[in-house]
Amino acid sequence: MYESPAGQSEADSSKQLMLLMVRHQRQILSYIYTLVPNRDDAEDLLQETSLVICEKFAQFKPGTNFLAWACQIAYWQVRAARQRFARQKLVFGDELLEAVARTSLEMADELNARHVALERCLKKLQGRDRDLLQGRYEAGGGVELAARRSGRSLDAAYKALARIRKLLLECVNRQLAAQTAS
Repeated sequence: MYESPAGQSEADSSKQLMLLMVRHQRQILSYIYTLVPNRDDAEDLLQETSLVICEKFAQFKPGTNFLAWACQIAYWQVRAARQRFARQKLVFGDELLEAVARTSLEMADELNARHVALERCLKKLQGRDRDLLQGRYEAGGGVELAARRSGRSLDAAYKALARIRKLLLECVNRQLAAQTAS
């Protein structure tokens, strides 16, 4: 699978790799998704990136920034996959791709704080609202399906989703402001 870093048993190295991947997988996917316009392609690239990370884990220096290292691998995986995407209508130029990649890494901490705040705010929603939101954004979902599941009309579902999004945005902004103030 991969070589163990010097001084570590393969079991310890495997455990460290697994912990780091579980902790940062969502952030790596988010990073890839900023570079690739299609979510399915981004998820495929995450899998490819994960394999390369496993193969090259012996090169990772413990104590350094794993996320930055992994995102660098993801960047090169995206660059290598660009030929597959060339047949699609939307293909980023190299300069734009590099600028987006750089900006995404610079914003990683802020985005992570927003994700944590959003998770807290989602837990505060009433069950019916949370179910509607989940039905809307789950894979294969949509407003029509979410409305049907929740027993709402399509118009009522759109209005409820707009209200829920506004509540979530206000909640996230309040939590981030409270973090900044303390």
